[in-house]
Amino acid sequence: MSDTNDGATDHSTVCPLCAVGCRLEPGSGSRADGVPGPVNPNGRLCRKGIGALDIDTEDRLTQPLLRDGDELRPASWGEAYERIVDGIEATLDRYGPDAMAFFGAPHCTNEENYLLQKLARMLGTNNVDNRARLCHESTTRCLEARVGWSASTNGLAELSDADVIIIAGANPAKRQPIAFNSFVRPAVNNGATLVHIDPIGNATTRLAEIHITPRPETDALVFDLLSARLLDGNDVDREFIHERTRQFESFAASLQSLTPTQAVSAAGVDETQIDRLAELVTTADGVAALVGTGIEGDDTNAPEALLNLLLLTGNIGRPGAGLYVLRGLANEQGATDTGCVPDRLPGHQSVTATDARERITEEWGMILPSIPGKNVREMLTACGKEIRAAVVVGENPAISKRDPDWTRNRLDALDHLVVLDLFLSETASNADVVLPAAAGFEKRGTITNLERRVQRVSPTTLPPSSARSDFEILRDLGALLLPDSNAFEYQTVADVFDELTRIAPTYEGLSFAELGPSGRQWPVDSDSTLYRDSFETADGRAVFSNDRSRFAFDSASGLSLIAGGRVGETQGDDSETKRRLRMHPEDAQDRDIEEQDLVAISNEKQTIEARVELDENVRCTTVYLPARVADPLVRRGTSAITVESISEQEKI
Repeated sequence: MSDTNDGATDHSTVCPLCAVGCRLEPGSGSRADGVPGPVNPNGRLCRKGIGALDIDTEDRLTQPLLRDGDELRPASWGEAYERIVDGIEATLDRYGPDAMAFFGAPHCTNEENYLLQKLARMLGTNNVDNRARLCHESTTRCLEARVGWSASTNGLAELSDADVIIIAGANPAKRQPIAFNSFVRPAVNNGATLVHIDPIGNATTRLAEIHITPRPETDALVFDLLSARLLDGNDVDREFIHERTRQFESFAASLQSLTPTQAVSAAGVDETQIDRLAELVTTADGVAALVGTGIEGDDTNAPEALLNLLLLTGNIGRPGAGLYVLRGLANEQGATDTGCVPDRLPGHQSVTATDARERITEEWGMILPSIPGKNVREMLTACGKEIRAAVVVGENPAISKRDPDWTRNRLDALDHLVVLDLFLSETASNADVVLPAAAGFEKRGTITNLERRVQRVSPTTLPPSSARSDFEILRDLGALLLPDSNAFEYQTVADVFDELTRIAPTYEGLSFAELGPSGRQWPVDSDSTLYRDSFETADGRAVFSNDRSRFAFDSASGLSLIAGGRVGETQGDDSETKRRLRMHPEDAQDRDIEEQDLVAISNEKQTIEARVELDENVRCTTVYLPARVADPLVRRGTSAITVESISEQEKI
């Protein structure tokens, strides 16, 4: 069977390196050339995008590998498939379906993530997840619970209608530069006010009129302060609140316990900046908020507080307003849209929803498991215990933000581990079967960007040797593991996409053949603005949250470490591998540290070295390291660290 005859005529593809979704095509040599598209209207690419098609072919996997003892040896596809089927069937027979774990990937296409979750559920388990869901977990689940969909509420082009743009916990000028330069910068040049809320000054800060630098994990407090200011001045949208929301009274009452003086002190912010931002929000016709992983965390409810602020001022459900989720990896949105999560079916439907289950049962010909499965963290923890076998598609959980030795031990404890990847990653090195997969620009399918735009991807070159796309592999495995079903008899990726549109309400009305070069945003029955008339909740109203921000500040608590970006999200970005600790001059002076000094950065379990870069754009009591450099500290401890100068003779 083939995945090529899908009716696609456009020869450009989508950049596989981030969630903006720029279109490109092969240029000279390994260089990619930009193609004008909806998110890169001038056809520009960032530096990483220009090199998106340049991949190290020397270390690519070119044939299946099977474990014999301590070694992985080359094998045929038939032999590899037989080993996989035997291992999975043995696990199912001995332990049952919930002993299986399926790890999906935000690098894979919608069709591939859809097939992975379908395979898991048709084998009888909801133990399927992808790390994209965890990256923005607080923000997306907040949106889902309170307004409807776990996705950005507006399209990027609508930023031209915003009067105030708030960017919190993100650096899109560097992480999503084409989107920033195509939409945020022009809006500011035309009069919009950019406000950057982040302890660390960066490339985004340079364009901002206001830079608010709260202490780490006090962003929620800043948003609550703003809401309290607006309520005190009656500068809220009473008509919107009355007609389109609920639980406002309990929310307003909960803010009465907020003491502004204490809150300002705890957040460590300039009160005049809070007042200025409150004034801007009050007089703005449209306020748009763009958020990254910097406002996520177990100890903060910043997304809840920010959404309260937007609802309070009626800045949801119209152009030039709303909440944007600045996703990082190419198909983070699509992996979740297609149901590659443990508690949601395709289209963000609960695994317990009767109508969704009936629709999918009719399509697949079987009754689905109804108990939510384990998430990524829980599956890793259960490896070798409740989880006995795992299928990993395009992911590398061995380098998750856990102790690497602990993670490797968990993977080693599995009876059967199958990995689909381009390279022999840390996870693949532990596998029983490794299958060589195609890269994003070597296959067909669709991906969904950070503004809910579904676009086709097309191969710009063929995969090496006998490598296959994840679509082909998962289709084959589904047919082998479920021989009595025709549920995996797909000819092309278009067949999978069209099936997805039949069962996922978000994708209903889309057609693979009709997507065209610009793609389409979901849902198709609306423009790029969600919730113009009603919210996707039971009663059509948005919900205020009265879960107040929690804070405690100890003036002797020392320094807090912020790690920039995410490991695995910095391909081709040399600045994210430089061992430079950015530090405020006052903090350095207090510790007798000077520019370019070699320092030891320690938490309770780990110590690393770096050179100091003094920077007044870093708030006092906070230091910054690139994600790849900070990773050993982040994996093994908290953000509380110490920094001490060491001599050249005392290197660790």
